[in-house]
Amino acid sequence: MADLLSNWSNTLEAVPPSHCIPVHERPLDPVEIVDNIPVIDLGKANGEERSVVVKELLKAFEEYGFFQIINHGVPVDLMDEAMKVYKEFFSLPAEEKAEYAKDAANDTNRGAATLYSSSAKHYDSEEHRYWRDVLEHSCNLDGKDKVTWPSNPPRYREVIGAYGDELRRVSKVILGMVAEGLGLEAGFFDKELGQRMLVNHYPACPDPSLTLGVGGHCDPNLITIIQQEVYGLQILKDDKWIGVQPIRNAFVVNSGLPITVISNGKLASVAHRVVTNTTQSRTSIGTFICPHDIVEPAKSLVGPENPPQFKSFNWGIDFMPHYLSKKSVYHASLEPFKIDA
Repeated sequence: MADLLSNWSNTLEAVPPSHCIPVHERPLDPVEIVDNIPVIDLGKANGEERSVVVKELLKAFEEYGFFQIINHGVPVDLMDEAMKVYKEFFSLPAEEKAEYAKDAANDTNRGAATLYSSSAKHYDSEEHRYWRDVLEHSCNLDGKDKVTWPSNPPRYREVIGAYGDELRRVSKVILGMVAEGLGLEAGFFDKELGQRMLVNHYPACPDPSLTLGVGGHCDPNLITIIQQEVYGLQILKDDKWIGVQPIRNAFVVNSGLPITVISNGKLASVAHRVVTNTTQSRTSIGTFICPHDIVEPAKSLVGPENPPQFKSFNWGIDFMPHYLSKKSVYHASLEPFKIDA
């Protein structure tokens, strides 16, 4: 069975050598927790103020790559129940989680629920490990993948099924406004898109200065929608880490590397990381909206005066293997796909 952090971290008085990251990567410098991350009111997106909201959203993507959304329409009781279900899952006895704690690197059914420790780049290596466990599975529109989801807690499939439907709706609203703001044709993002749940559990840590929940990275998908309760998320702004203060009942949204390609470099994908703390665990629910196939600069955004900055590539076949390789760091994930000036 995988060496899950949640099975034994509460017995530790010190961070084991396996989880002590290199000194240059450690979160040693003080980081300011700011409250000026853009907040977008989705409740205004269907009214007279829609054009204003679209401009605010696009500006947030351009300047921060991150924002928080309020009045998104997801029922608060469903958000609370989803968080409760995930916390209960990570608190299950080790033997009950064993069914899902697989070697994800050798898992042939990539849509099935997989539980692992550290990160997708480290779970099959002898390198240092980050201070987290991850539960990951697909969340398809047809719902046929639910049979591969955890069956314990007993209400898992019902609650997360409803939650996934709500987040899919929210993602369509956000991507619709991205398309509108970029001047793309209506329905640009209405093609079939993948949806994955990636839930991180960061136990309380004996010494947060020696490790990270997850190291700095840019996401490989179109957008990520994050539900969080406990502080830990930090983003890289102007070459400086800043902390994102959680807002109750809000979601954090960030753009991934494919959005940078589709917008031909106009929208940023910003590096982010997660720090730990000594007093309480942190669980975050990530909903990843993924390209289905080909990623390339939108044709309406390129021309003689604005040539394409990136090559066309297949997201699953060309991009993801590189992203998951050790060569991929921050925006370097896009280096092989850039067109030389």
